[in-house]
Amino acid sequence: MTLRKSIRYSLFLLPVLVSVGCSSALSGLIPGAAQAHGPIVTTDPLATATGTPFPPRPPTGTPLPTATATATPLATPTAADPWGYYAAPIEPSAIDIPREMPIVPFADNVVNFVLLGSDQRPFTGGHRTDTMMVVSLDPTRGTATLLSMPRDLYVFIPGWRVDRINVADGRGGPDLVEQTILYNLGIPIDFWVRINFGGFSTLVNSLGGIEVPIGRSYADECGGTWMTFSPGVRYMDGFTALCYTRMRKSSSDFDRLRRQQEVVLAIFSKAISLDALSHLPDLYSQYISLVDTDAGLDDVLPLVPLGAQIAGDFSQIRRFSIDTTMATGWRVPYSGASVQLPNREAILAMLADAFPE
Repeated sequence: MTLRKSIRYSLFLLPVLVSVGCSSALSGLIPGAAQAHGPIVTTDPLATATGTPFPPRPPTGTPLPTATATATPLATPTAADPWGYYAAPIEPSAIDIPREMPIVPFADNVVNFVLLGSDQRPFTGGHRTDTMMVVSLDPTRGTATLLSMPRDLYVFIPGWRVDRINVADGRGGPDLVEQTILYNLGIPIDFWVRINFGGFSTLVNSLGGIEVPIGRSYADECGGTWMTFSPGVRYMDGFTALCYTRMRKSSSDFDRLRRQQEVVLAIFSKAISLDALSHLPDLYSQYISLVDTDAGLDDVLPLVPLGAQIAGDFSQIRRFSIDTTMATGWRVPYSGASVQLPNREAILAMLADAFPE
């Protein structure tokens, strides 16, 4: 096992506990809550004959400028294939496909998770990941970095087309999500966790509820119930926390990214206060029966000290998101879908701040 793989779960407890609006871990109290994987990618477009972990860069190595978004859609196909070593699109796109982003340079011991909050429900076909968050762990700096992405970010999904980022998992499973993040953000993903609505309330309730700092007033409908939230620290049970993370009618998807991170930290804080790290083996056995993940307990246990280090200093958890300065609202002409066009230069600047060399 490489050094990068061997430390990948150093803060495993963080993604285990942070089920943002759609999760279940710790509790183990939902009988038969089996999760269903999305379609499996049968051919990995990142695979190369040399077996290198990431696709080789084209000879030029310099990304070309993206097309400027305008009110008039670009309906013509891209003149040159920009997708390089990734799977070619099988559907036409409403805009030109951008070149892949340069790969963010991470040290070998940095570990990147992607947390996928699925809206999958029983007896329904397909699902979307309306919550998508990268958790990057840096043992050398002793930091954890959270990076949230809006569900309507309009990106190239290898082997499909330019579409909302939240459809990647449903089209090709976590492997395709990882490829999509690498292509559009340059972030290599080591490990994924997919969680759904079912266990989130049970998780929060099993912790005895959580306390979440609220920065402004909200009022929204949730599951047939009208919910109001006032500024200040509020105790939340599972149902209330689920509503708080998911509501968007009275705010926006960008504001929801911030609230999801608030709940992430509240859950993590409460679990740490209950000495969850010392019970990790038992928690893992409950967790693994309720979520989809590629993690293994043998990778977790040797790295608990790093989790404890960050748990003891929450200032080392750094928070970022793709916000309104990094994306522009746009409506897809042929479907009427409202999406967010990435501002690549602004995103590159944010990534440099979030993941310094």
